Amino acid sequence: MINKLKSLIASEDKKNPLTDQELSDYLGISRVSITKLRKQNDIPTSADRRRDLLIKNIKEIMSENPRLSERKLTVELEKRGFKVSRSLVRSLYIEQKEANGKLDQKSKIEEAYKDIEAFNFKEILPDDFTPKMNSYENIDKSRELSSKEESYNNESDDGFDNIIGRDGSLQGKIGLLKSAMMYPPNGLHTIIYGETGVGKSAIAESMYKFAVNKGYKKKDSPFVVFNCADYAENPNLLVAQLFGIEKGAYTGATQSKPGMVEQADGGILFLDEVHRLPPSGQEILFSLIDRGKYRRLGESNFERESSLTLICATTENPESNLLRTFRRRIPMICNLPNLAERPVEERYEMIIKFFEIESRRVNKSFFITREVLLSLLNYDCPGNIGQLKSDIQVTCARAFSKADNNSESINVEIDSLRDYIKNTKNHNSYDDGVEDIYIDNENTDSRLFGNNSISEIYQYAENQLKMLERKNYSEEEIKDIFLSKLDNKFTQILTSKKVSGRKEISTYLNDDMTDEVLEIMPMVEDIISAQYRYVNMDLFPALAVHLQHTIKRIKEGKVIKNPSLYKIKQDKPFEFDVARYISTIAEDVCKVRIPEDELGYLAYYINKFCYNEQQIDRKVKVIIVTHGKVGIEMSKVVNSLLGVECTMGMDIALDKTSQEGIKSCLDKLEDIKAPEGIMFLIDMGSLVMLEEEVEKRYSIRAKTVNRVDTLLAMEVGKMAFIESKSLDDIYKYCENSRSAYIKNQNDDVIKTQSERHKNKIIVTACLSGNGNAKNLMRILDKKLKDRGIEVEIVPVGILGDKDIDLRLREIEKEKDIACIVGTIEIGIDDIPFINYNDAVKTSGINEIMSILNNENTLEELNEDNIELNNIIYDDLILYDFEGISKEYVIDAMVSKLEEGGYVDQKYILSVYKREAMGTVVLNQKIAIPHGLPEYVKKPAIAIAKLSKPIIWDNEFIVDYVIMIAVKESNKNEMKKLFNIIGDPKIIDKLAKADSKEAVKEIFK
Repeated sequence: MINKLKSLIASEDKKNPLTDQELSDYLGISRVSITKLRKQNDIPTSADRRRDLLIKNIKEIMSENPRLSERKLTVELEKRGFKVSRSLVRSLYIEQKEANGKLDQKSKIEEAYKDIEAFNFKEILPDDFTPKMNSYENIDKSRELSSKEESYNNESDDGFDNIIGRDGSLQGKIGLLKSAMMYPPNGLHTIIYGETGVGKSAIAESMYKFAVNKGYKKKDSPFVVFNCADYAENPNLLVAQLFGIEKGAYTGATQSKPGMVEQADGGILFLDEVHRLPPSGQEILFSLIDRGKYRRLGESNFERESSLTLICATTENPESNLLRTFRRRIPMICNLPNLAERPVEERYEMIIKFFEIESRRVNKSFFITREVLLSLLNYDCPGNIGQLKSDIQVTCARAFSKADNNSESINVEIDSLRDYIKNTKNHNSYDDGVEDIYIDNENTDSRLFGNNSISEIYQYAENQLKMLERKNYSEEEIKDIFLSKLDNKFTQILTSKKVSGRKEISTYLNDDMTDEVLEIMPMVEDIISAQYRYVNMDLFPALAVHLQHTIKRIKEGKVIKNPSLYKIKQDKPFEFDVARYISTIAEDVCKVRIPEDELGYLAYYINKFCYNEQQIDRKVKVIIVTHGKVGIEMSKVVNSLLGVECTMGMDIALDKTSQEGIKSCLDKLEDIKAPEGIMFLIDMGSLVMLEEEVEKRYSIRAKTVNRVDTLLAMEVGKMAFIESKSLDDIYKYCENSRSAYIKNQNDDVIKTQSERHKNKIIVTACLSGNGNAKNLMRILDKKLKDRGIEVEIVPVGILGDKDIDLRLREIEKEKDIACIVGTIEIGIDDIPFINYNDAVKTSGINEIMSILNNENTLEELNEDNIELNNIIYDDLILYDFEGISKEYVIDAMVSKLEEGGYVDQKYILSVYKREAMGTVVLNQKIAIPHGLPEYVKKPAIAIAKLSKPIIWDNEFIVDYVIMIAVKESNKNEMKKLFNIIGDPKIIDKLAKADSKEAVKEIFK
């Protein structure tokens, strides 16, 4: 191996030597092994191997132009074929300046930086680590844009910057509206369609601002608003208002008067409630829209011209409430969603925005309780954004009336809300990330729901401290609570999509990144990267933005306060030391004094975004395994979105069998370290046996989850790597997320299990209502929760003042008693009873789940009452199904069974285990895969009539697949099934069946 290594190095590009990772990729061994081999044989790092050549080229370039800047020196080196970071060039640049005796002020800063480098940090990265700082070069390049380009790319000039949802639910629609304004020569006429109060007028104004700010309309171009409802019933008056009046047009018209169209020439005419225009009114506009020409009322021989753009707003469907001839003249239609269709984050942002407006109106700060915010988030608001704003105004007025006139702040509490708001049932139950908030009327920057903006750290800290101090907590309690809130806040920042993308650092600020921060960041990155083996690269834009705000805050004389500073110093001493050296760099560059409280925030950034080997080993490994390259690409997407290598992708060749694929995966895991376990996310059920094989071969705990998608992979990656959840917690989340949703076959409404069970209870009964009843309650509660089901369980006593039958009937007035479980059968005719001994077994739990899911009762499950056709359901018949492979068909059929609530998640594993032991194929044509009865919740048979035959285990060619999911009590049904499919005549009938109904009819 050493000879191969030396041979590779001998043939490498001397300007860009191979790093240890690249050598590892070429030779197919671990990076650690490469580093070890290199050190044993005294082979220099990649940086050292090209150092002399790089310095030689730097000297040549500098001799030709001694005044060359570091950035331009980097560009020249790149032209010569070097791939170098600006930070590396900087250090060599300074080195040459020192050698020539030309040490300038910038070099003195570098001197301080070298003192920092001498600090005895832990050595974690290999010697050949070279930081990459191209992100900062991109910012330099962005500063060279022309003034016109800068104006175009400046978000504050956008026109839509005050529209909530511009980067969320309205992003696509705003993109279309911008396109309409940009279209030459005057933009496209547009209809904005949506319910009352969704913000149509605000969007129209934003379109106008966008057109003006971007130069598509002149700066002084008009924006004229005309409400069609005011003149809907009077066409003559409508013409007069729209097009103007010529002197003498009618009796009393003593002078000419311009209309709205004339006033809007060169700009935008906004026709609100355009659906109120009668057909004649719509026709009046045809000439204006078609030719840009019109006449004033009373004119006959003279046509005027207008180059305006029409924006029309309507609450009615344009297709059915406007003339077709009018509708087709308006090329752009934009439908705005109502408030209920908008994300909860956007509704929260609206609520805060409206409170900020009221805060400025009354010139007082607001303390708003969490209960108020939750009520405003959850109540039905049919009037949409307009009603929400009005309701918040009334809320503030009520709170204002109760406040002391001399007080600088107002408490907004639940009693300030209107009754229909505070009495609402929280049907949406949004509460994650909602806290009491403080709105400072002198500094009303939005505190958004789940807002993970870096620039909000200080504002968030100040507001939380004010809220905590107001609640009369002790000093120690404030420190603990504040630290907990700070930890949650940084976790939100870490997982925020807003932080991702190192090339977009400048977009995190309203102003460009300052030269000072650009000076600081390469040195900061070098320090951090040298201390940690794994660094979430989103840390650097986050720190850049944070430092920009820190320095600005200090220069403005604002206080930086961190009440939990002592605890952070105690809990994170190493991170605190790194933060201290970062602050030293900032102080040298910016000539400011950074307070120690700020170091606590810097230490938290480092703690959340950086990981050492020991921390990585203590995390569950997430591996995505798919047939083909999908898993690898999915892993790349997840890692990119989360900013850290939190998942690993593996592929299985499409021509390999499941057994070969599993063996291939196991071989790739030879060197894996996973003391906390492995979470496998797989695309086909045939790979579910990975967990058992991994545990058997490597003694590593493992779990598998079938039918992975990117969203699930991202959530699991975050839980494992960022939140450090256990394998069991992650697996439980995956199981619950899959089992929490079922499809209602009647109306396709998706309901969660908790919704299905919310009005149901289980009664546990014994003589006294204590003892066995309560013990059984605890046992059932745990077993059902393990399967993702939460249901109320009520212990009752058979002996009591009232007859047990009467007491149960009283309970039934408010709750639906699903079943009674107990030691003595009570004998209520219409309520199923399960014996205590049966209930604690798997079969008993399955029966309880069947009852909870509105499935057959115990009596109905009796083999004497079930006919074969009663367990063959329309939704389980796959007619003319295109099966790609055996595994594909099995996965599709099990998926159908799971969606219908017929089997649980463990059923698929039992199917593949049985298939591994031996395949069942009847008449060489019908494959019969099946799983264990303990994983069946409700008996069912799935049938697939394939569009073309497929190979089954390289032995059979099958046309039909019948998947059996039955209980042990279904022996009679199985006898009947096998009698049917064992008859050659039935096979002929199946072949001729031309619909689902025909297939089902065969099994009656």
